[in-house]
Amino acid sequence: MTSTEETPRYAWYVVCVLLLLNVSSFIDRQVMALLVIPIKADLGISDTQIGLLLGPAFAGTFALSGLLIGRLVDRGNRTAIIAWGVAAWSVMCMACGVANTFGQLFASRFGVGIGEATLSPSANSLIADYFPPEKLATAMSLFTSGVFVGAGLAYLIGGLVLEAVGNTAPWQLPVFGEISAWQRVFILVGAPGLLLSFLALTLREPRRRRSAQSPTHAATIREVVEWFGRHSRAFWTFGIGVAVYATVNFGTAFWFPAFFQRTHEWSYGKVGLIMGGATLVFGVVGVIAGGRLADRLKQRGRRDGNLIVLIISAIVSIVAGLPLYLTSSEPVLIAALIVTNIAAAAPFGAAAAAMQEMSPSTMRGQAAAILGLLLNFVGGSVGPTAVGLLNDRVFQDPAKVALSLLVMTLVGRTIAALSIAAGLRSHTLVVSEVASQRLSAV
Repeated sequence: MTSTEETPRYAWYVVCVLLLLNVSSFIDRQVMALLVIPIKADLGISDTQIGLLLGPAFAGTFALSGLLIGRLVDRGNRTAIIAWGVAAWSVMCMACGVANTFGQLFASRFGVGIGEATLSPSANSLIADYFPPEKLATAMSLFTSGVFVGAGLAYLIGGLVLEAVGNTAPWQLPVFGEISAWQRVFILVGAPGLLLSFLALTLREPRRRRSAQSPTHAATIREVVEWFGRHSRAFWTFGIGVAVYATVNFGTAFWFPAFFQRTHEWSYGKVGLIMGGATLVFGVVGVIAGGRLADRLKQRGRRDGNLIVLIISAIVSIVAGLPLYLTSSEPVLIAALIVTNIAAAAPFGAAAAAMQEMSPSTMRGQAAAILGLLLNFVGGSVGPTAVGLLNDRVFQDPAKVALSLLVMTLVGRTIAALSIAAGLRSHTLVVSEVASQRLSAV
């Protein structure tokens, strides 16, 4: 075991490896968003069923598995957990490429979720052990930027691959038979992850930072429940705010390609290039800038700096949403898309840091898993499904997806900002308590 203070360069190497794995995970989960139209055509399914594939099929199992994996993270070897997870989600992504029915595709997405559930709890716990509190939001933001790099590459690579293979003859595979263009995309983006699983094994386990009150053991479920119950206002307001914010992010991210194709008649290549480029560049800019701003606020004495970033981001997102969904001008549309990507990304490194700083070291893996539950089970399940339902049941017209996305943005961002603002003082108190525990352990 190596002390984190003795190896600052190695700590950043760990973050970079985890970032690369995060990129891989988001390519595998997000690429389906670009394939909505061909999947619907081949399988003959509705927008609501597409919403289930994009959301609950992945997000439900991802979040629930994460709770169990969080317990393992607080007890076991985190790098081994990650390595097995990377291999599993890569195989299941490739399985999406041989699915021929809604049920088979649903089951394959289910498997991707189980594999990817290993990464965030393990990575958040490792990073929190490698970095001191005043640098944690920046480190978390770098890791979290993989979400936006991966999503951007999913759009970009998926669009290019789909156009490249769209006019070629289908593959003929033994047992599985004919493999269409959209299926080949899943196989091609999933395969590299098998090699990346070995990269996780190059990471060393750091010495875990323990508090004096609980120096050696992982917190029990009862202890976690008691801690959350004792600070219920801080966790409830934070949880609702983050979950609703994520609901908007997942809903828009998964339905943006269909929005651009249906409303603006963009080709797959154009969607991939512009959506991928905006997410890849400005999503990363947003999440890194959000982490830096949060750390700057904390260095100036604002213990609630991580949450302030979320409130600012919600307000900016609301302002950018109106021109994004209502304009017919392409320059205005692209400008609004850039601002939206920055605002959507900005709070998530800070949110991960906030959850870690509210949690004693003995329950960090479980705390990260609970954050994953909020982001993915709530946000990842509700967001894509809600847009599909709005399309089918409220506006009753797939072409009106822009209105569905606008309603979700205005309502969701407002709720998120108000909830976070209501818990600022409670958050500060619990962060102070955790900080005093850590100081007493030194």
